[in-house]
This record gives sequence, C-alpha cells and structure tokens, in this order.
Amino acid sequence: MVPRGIRVWACVTAGVLMAAHDGRAQSDSSVAQLGLDRVGSYLSYTTVEHARHGWELGGDVDMGSVFTPKLHVLAEVNYLHADIHRFQAGDVPIPGSFHDFSVGVAARYSVAHVKRFEPYVGAGLGVHFLGTDIAPSQPIHNDYTGAKLGGEYFLGISYDLTKRWALYGEVRRMEVPPASRVTYRLGFFVRL
Repeated sequence: MVPRGIRVWACVTAGVLMAAHDGRAQSDSSVAQLGLDRVGSYLSYTTVEHARHGWELGGDVDMGSVFTPKLHVLAEVNYLHADIHRFQAGDVPIPGSFHDFSVGVAARYSVAHVKRFEPYVGAGLGVHFLGTDIAPSQPIHNDYTGAKLGGEYFLGISYDLTKRWALYGEVRRMEVPPASRVTYRLGFFVRL
C-alpha cells in the first residue's frame, strides 16, 4: 500500500503538471479555466501552540479557476521555524526548536472585486514534514518528527498595485498537532 503522504504529493504534482500543460492566459475572465494564473511569495509572523518566535516563508502557484472564475486552486510550499515552549515535571523548560516543511493544495474563493481590493476566503490540505533538535531522550521528541497530514482555512484581502502585481494580507489557521498555529501573512504575487 502506498503511504498517504506519497499519494498527496502525487496529486499535487499531477495538478501542477496539468496546469503547466494548460498554461495559457485567461483571455475570458467570465469562464472558469485551468492554467497558470499567478505566482506569489510571502513572509509570516506565526503564533504556534506550545512554541514561540515562530516565522514562516513560502510561496504558491495559482493553477487557475474551476467551476466558476471566482474559485481558484493553489499549490503551496511553506517553511516554519519556531522554538519549543514546553516544560518537564517541576516546570523545567524543554530546550529546542522545530521546523515544518509543508506542501499542499488549497481552494481560494474571491468574495468580491471592488476597485483594487479583492477579499477572499479559502481552505486546504497539506503534508507537513516535521523535524526537531529536541533531545531524543525527551518524551515529546517523536511528536515533532515525521510526516503529518494537516488542514487549514484562511481569509485575506489583496490589493492590485498594477494589472500584474499585487500585495496581499492574510490570516490563516493551520491544524497540524502539535504544531497547530495562526499565521499573519504579508505577501505579493505577479499575474502571468
């Protein structure tokens, strides 16, 4: 049996390849159409459960719209680093940090487009590859290692600087125990 992480990665890869194959520009914005639409990058301040000093960076590729021009499919890559904030018996802090490299897919729905502003909502799934420098003798060491499936939901707003370039701000909740978190993203994207 193929592990779940490999199946998810295969689906993401297949989606990116299909989008790249159909990479024509959307000439009619009133019709849903797959194809590379935009590429973006971001930096985030992150509040992580049982951790502190969290930050993230990453990017996404918009693979076009499905069903309606307002619903877009995204392929995402993300890297998180944070320091552990947990304690042993007797309130002794556990030293160490961890990281989370993730790949996933998400759906983003545009609520409206008013002048240069576009509020949106979305949700997604991803595979999170956790690693840590917590001592292997600590009982929580295994919690912060290995691949885990996680979900996310978010809301944000983008602002068009030009017809091609835009900035966006976003609040995103990621459910990936024990690294569940809220991220506050600031990013940009360029339309292709």
